[in-house]
Amino acid sequence: MTSAAVGFDFDHTLGVDNKLERTVALEKVERLASARGVPFDVTAATAEFDAAFARIRAGEIPLETALAGMFSQLAGEGPENELEIGRFRDDATARAPEFVKPLPGLHEMLAGLDALGVRYAILSNGWSPLQEEKARIVGFAAPVFVSERIGAWKPGAASFLYLTRAFDLPADMIWYVGDDPRVDCAGAAAAGLRSVWCDWGSATYPSDAAPPDGVIRALEELAPLLQGRLGGAANPRA
Repeated sequence: MTSAAVGFDFDHTLGVDNKLERTVALEKVERLASARGVPFDVTAATAEFDAAFARIRAGEIPLETALAGMFSQLAGEGPENELEIGRFRDDATARAPEFVKPLPGLHEMLAGLDALGVRYAILSNGWSPLQEEKARIVGFAAPVFVSERIGAWKPGAASFLYLTRAFDLPADMIWYVGDDPRVDCAGAAAAGLRSVWCDWGSATYPSDAAPPDGVIRALEELAPLLQGRLGGAANPRA
């Protein structure tokens, strides 16, 4: 094993969920609104969902609190709201195989890290058990640390420093790979980790965010980027 490790974001870094949570939530709201004769505007509902879930992912409010406000706003009040909210986690997780897909090159990238003897894990904002199920679906068998379960959200330092305990390594021996310049790369840098930006669309990196230590435009580029930069990486595992 090398004396370094890699943490990964999941969504838009290792895989995509094709708006799974939004789809499940809006279907529930639309059914409730229809049963109550409440007009349903999909554009307004989408905006309401996106605002609510941005607060969840930032760790500002729990999932059920966000759903309660959204359902009430879009479909009115009623005991059915609580029932549907109570089923949301199970329903979204059960439907994950319909939506979740690995990004190209995922398995080749993991094989490259395995060949270098590099340990890795997912560190993802979101809720359990959905994020763990997403990882399982795409074939990621290493540990998965989810913000809701560990009680810390990116870009906060406590979230990234969780990896130092999980890997039993100092922060500067851990690389964090993600697609969001501020949440993933700048957040990791502020916690003392090294960062790799997944630039899938030749975007412009924000000039006011801490620059990444590396950039990849395909997952297969990660192992070659890290090789030679990681302590012991020149000696692949036998």
